[in-house]
Amino acid sequence: MAIVKFPALGRGTVRLRKIPACLIVLAGATGLPARSAQAQEIMPYDFTVLPAGTTLAMGYYVYGHNTDYRTAGGPTLRNSGLEVQAGIARLVHYGEIGGIRGGVQVFQIFGSFQDVRIGGQPIAGTFGAQNVTLSAFFWPYINVDSQTAIIVLGFLNPPTGSYDRFAALNFGDNRIRGTVQVGLQQGFGEQLGLDLAYDAQIYGENDRAFPGTGLLTQTPTHRVQAWLNWRWNPSFSTSIGYTGIWGGVQSLNGFRTGAVTETQRIRVHSGYFIDPTLQIGLELNHDLHSVGGFRQDFGAILRVLKVF
Repeated sequence: MAIVKFPALGRGTVRLRKIPACLIVLAGATGLPARSAQAQEIMPYDFTVLPAGTTLAMGYYVYGHNTDYRTAGGPTLRNSGLEVQAGIARLVHYGEIGGIRGGVQVFQIFGSFQDVRIGGQPIAGTFGAQNVTLSAFFWPYINVDSQTAIIVLGFLNPPTGSYDRFAALNFGDNRIRGTVQVGLQQGFGEQLGLDLAYDAQIYGENDRAFPGTGLLTQTPTHRVQAWLNWRWNPSFSTSIGYTGIWGGVQSLNGFRTGAVTETQRIRVHSGYFIDPTLQIGLELNHDLHSVGGFRQDFGAILRVLKVF
């Protein structure tokens, strides 16, 4: 048995069987590179109240070019990188029960992590599917005159995704997750609008964490999002946004791995309705600050939305 010491693991020494230090950093980091591909990540006007009976079908392409890996309380590992490519299939249905407007939705994310390296050490890439996302939502407050809508959403992620406990990177994470999100959509006249959201996510335990038999735990993560929107005409809009994430300290067998979820991201978006039932949207984003994982230098999200 080799004894490996790494400062980001906290106080103490962990016995691991000849595993490079860079892989110890990744031991609890399943899913962290996919921060730009999460169901709770909102786009402009996502909280718009639509008529009961409306169904939206959406497809996304997500790309992320990631560089330096910075551990929490430890060094920044240069000569690191990761290429993320993912697709998202999303279906949303709007309804009304007892005068309360709401709906249900389902997400499935799939894709690949390629060209992975940590501190110059290559790591095997992977392809697979994330845990499916099941969600329900409702609006407890809608005021048409003031253009105000408050929405509450719940998300559940059962452990259905692709997972190999002997792999340093996976798309799935072998644990259940749950999220509660609260959002506000506020209009100011015909053109200006604001979207705000806060969510908190809690994590179950992964009892088969890399390198095969570890117990991975994670504290809750918190996220705030904001979009300032300008509608140039009924078909075309542009937006500038911000996302901040914190929390999510990960531990493997009681020792911190150096993986957390601390990100500040700037985002810009443009959306265009080709006709009243078909929209194309493009987002570009960049991490201003990132700790506990890779820093995304450049990200892009292309979305096609169809109204039924």
